[in-house]
Amino acid sequence: MIHTQIRAFDAVARSGSFSRAAEVLSLTQPAVTIQVKALEETYGVQLLQRQGRGVQLTEIGQRVFRLTREMANVEQALHDLLASSDDLQGNQLRLAVDGPHVVMRLLGRFQTRYPGVALSVAMGNTRFVHDELMEQRADAAILPGIKGHPAIHARPLWRHTAVLIVPPGHALASAQRVSFSELGLLDLVRRETGSMTQKKIDVAFRAAGIKPHYVLELGSREALCEAVAAGLGCGIVWDSEARDSSRWHTVAIRGEPLESIDHIACLKAEANRPVLQAFFNTAEELAGNMKGGAKT
Repeated sequence: MIHTQIRAFDAVARSGSFSRAAEVLSLTQPAVTIQVKALEETYGVQLLQRQGRGVQLTEIGQRVFRLTREMANVEQALHDLLASSDDLQGNQLRLAVDGPHVVMRLLGRFQTRYPGVALSVAMGNTRFVHDELMEQRADAAILPGIKGHPAIHARPLWRHTAVLIVPPGHALASAQRVSFSELGLLDLVRRETGSMTQKKIDVAFRAAGIKPHYVLELGSREALCEAVAAGLGCGIVWDSEARDSSRWHTVAIRGEPLESIDHIACLKAEANRPVLQAFFNTAEELAGNMKGGAKT
């Protein structure tokens, strides 16, 4: 019984709500609530604080969650070992990425090679992806700016260069290049706080002493591109995000290139899992065959 209660608590702590935990465990929400409450009453502790539809871990709840994650990692490692084979049949791999442009080709190649692995993908900005990985709601992540973290095993994959995209009919629609200083004269659409892309752009503008004129802030690169296509302003995105569209014109930015490197990452404690090693190998092989692949 205690193991069932711990699994219920771990699922609630990972997912952030009782309803999502119930979906993960294929149980009813009342059943999950009863299990967590029984665990709290058995030991006379409060592990969770209910906040609207979500939950917040108490101090002891955070400590218990770290231990339940260690238990889950051991169970997963045992499963991987016992189920390991050339096709990794029966394994699961949860990914978090900061955009579809960085992962779809990789997923296609990995799924073809390992059809027995069940894949799920969560998408959000860099902060979201980082939190998903660190809080172990994702097994692996693809995102920039993670290299050097003491708890993370990361390898570089793809290098991106910033470009300007402008709407059809814009004065720069026929231009091939634009100077960085000219960007300060444009009506720009920006990404939200938490976007690593926007953070790099903001740093570059400050270093150049330029105060950009933003007319709109949006919560995803897809929304930014749609806004540009609709004529709401110009935007700065990575070259990999601007390809293959007739709905905007891409303009290179003169001077020292503004670049970002996507990394594939997992927790160091899980780096030896066969399914993660297979995913890393597939990603690095694909990056080596692609233009823009980052050098280690």
